[in-house]
Amino acid sequence: MSLVNPAFSGAEGKHVVSLASRNQWSETKSSPKTNAFSYSAAIGKNVGLGISVISDKIFIENQTTITTDFSYQLTLSNDTAIFLGIKAGGNSYSSDPTMLSGYNSEIDPLKSSLSSFNPNLGVGFLYQMSDFWISGSIPRLFNSKRDGEMQIQSRDRVHTYIAGEYVFSLNDKFALKLNLMYRKTKGIDAVTDVGLKGSYSNFFDLGFSFRTGSIFSSQAILNINENLELGYAYDTYGSDQLSGISLKAHEIFMRFIFSKTSKTPKVEVETSE
Repeated sequence: MSLVNPAFSGAEGKHVVSLASRNQWSETKSSPKTNAFSYSAAIGKNVGLGISVISDKIFIENQTTITTDFSYQLTLSNDTAIFLGIKAGGNSYSSDPTMLSGYNSEIDPLKSSLSSFNPNLGVGFLYQMSDFWISGSIPRLFNSKRDGEMQIQSRDRVHTYIAGEYVFSLNDKFALKLNLMYRKTKGIDAVTDVGLKGSYSNFFDLGFSFRTGSIFSSQAILNINENLELGYAYDTYGSDQLSGISLKAHEIFMRFIFSKTSKTPKVEVETSE
């Protein structure tokens, strides 16, 4: 979650290392692929620091985002705290339109390569209780720069995220986790995820979610021990047969957690923004 919200840095454990890899539309040539790495640490009593790297390859486009995070914890009671975070970094973007096929062999003057680096800032908050949390963030406060009359990359537009989770404890072994994520990108329709997970003895979680656009996702998380988590997610479109291609996505992730906090929020988020 720290990939999009700097307030999570230091809130999940003394030291947290996360790795994720997502492959979309795998049967399509040059299909979108995302790899992500993040590290966060709780420094002292109230400060959290982190770093994250996201690498995206989408057809003719390549981009790498590197950011550093800072968060500060405000304790409200024994089981309630607010984390405030700020994110700073930049996005390195390049594209090669010459790889696009045309209807004739003539050289298209518009097919010129683009390359840029765009610095940016982001902010976020996390309100956390023993069985409930809610967060909000804007990981990019500024729109990307333009190259001439052309917008470099719509994904550099301002994103707004709102997420939350409530845990219903059924007994000392079983729990249900209801989670929500809302994402709004400037100039694009909002996307909402609503999901439900079942948890057994904090050993494994199984769940599913529905997303705007008739997307169904299933997830599985296995806690190997108190320091290691492994997970897998599978997405499919409800009407993917209409497109003539397979619009499925696979994601695997691994997380190392050392010295968990007493109120560790657990949420998985797509690595692709």
